[in-house]
Amino acid sequence: MNTKFEIINDSINQIQLIDTHEHLIDESERLDCVKPFIQCDDWTTILGMYTKFDLVSSGMSQKEIDLISSQKINPIEKWKIIQPYWGLIKYTGYGQVVRHTINDLYGISELEEKIIPELQEKYIDYRKKGFYKETLKRANIKSCIVNPPGRPFKETEFPSLLYQDIDALGMIRVDIEKYNENILPKVNTLADWLEIINWWFDKYSDDAVGVKIGNAYFRRLDFKKNDIELADPIFLKKIAGKEVGETEEKTMQDYLFWYVIDLATKNRLPVKLHTGHQAMNNFMSLENIMFNPADCANLCRLNPDTKFIFYHISYPYYEPMISLTKHYSNAIVDMCWSWTINPIASIDFLKKYIMTSPINKLMVFGGDDLYVENLIGHAKVARKGISIALSELVQDKWITERDAMEIADRIMWKNSEDIYEID
Repeated sequence: MNTKFEIINDSINQIQLIDTHEHLIDESERLDCVKPFIQCDDWTTILGMYTKFDLVSSGMSQKEIDLISSQKINPIEKWKIIQPYWGLIKYTGYGQVVRHTINDLYGISELEEKIIPELQEKYIDYRKKGFYKETLKRANIKSCIVNPPGRPFKETEFPSLLYQDIDALGMIRVDIEKYNENILPKVNTLADWLEIINWWFDKYSDDAVGVKIGNAYFRRLDFKKNDIELADPIFLKKIAGKEVGETEEKTMQDYLFWYVIDLATKNRLPVKLHTGHQAMNNFMSLENIMFNPADCANLCRLNPDTKFIFYHISYPYYEPMISLTKHYSNAIVDMCWSWTINPIASIDFLKKYIMTSPINKLMVFGGDDLYVENLIGHAKVARKGISIALSELVQDKWITERDAMEIADRIMWKNSEDIYEID
């Protein structure tokens, strides 16, 4: 007899996901090995954006990371560097993604020395024109929303498959080199910088589906509303190369943040903020992350007309995010990346969210990866977690099986279509 989990999991596997957050470059760029995104075109690419961070956390040196990420050594020899650490991280969410990907995509059940030549061969054979669409089909993903890794907005070769965000991080941190693109001969004033920001929204707001802001990697999300008169002299100091103090930098960024928010709101674009755990290694401020839910609540209060989407469940501080969405009508949570940060916590979050907050304000999947193959593993982990959460709620008689399927449709695709106004 099938268990509740098996019955629900069979149905969940049939539902087409909308993937709300990736960092994919275009397929042609991937095939051309465009730097810096593709450092080495071999099987270690399947380790993705995140597995290497767990390898460092487990003890791998930066020198070893650089070697396996380079073309300096033979792809087959790279396993000798990875092997001592793989057994330490293969059970994590990141490790689970790799294991599911190589199993489902290449028919390889486990990473070990004897299969590396076969894995390398299958990696090369699969990576060819058309493999983006093929991978999404295998993962049962209808479309992706992409935060472009190279340019503030990407005019993609697959506009109906890879929807795009405007990346506003550098607008707020003042990355003139990346954002100017010869829009102006030179940026002399804050008014010039605002003209450049306006240019990106004027040109791409009709094509974009959202505005992504990743400032939580560098500061708290305690953006205060202030006037241009306060920001202007600080901006002039910054572009003149003079030392800008931490408080001054915050004042300038606060003004630019709300300028971007107002443009996004005017153009009916949701604003998407990184919250919670941070990628990479050895710099994360848990103190800043601890304040994410409270800071996000203040953003919702200060701009009630803005649709705020908070990423990654603010892990590990995820219960306050449920309270946030329950209270504020303009607060939405996206579980992207959370399934592979901590699958068990994500199951706990999903169960608690369903029993607490309106179901139309939750999106449950995004791999947050640069390499399309790993969408196979990311989706596999997420579908299993969704199935466990829903089946446990059914088993405990909080909801019915019919409720579970209605919820699944909403959180796996319908909410994304409604929130981003895509079809």
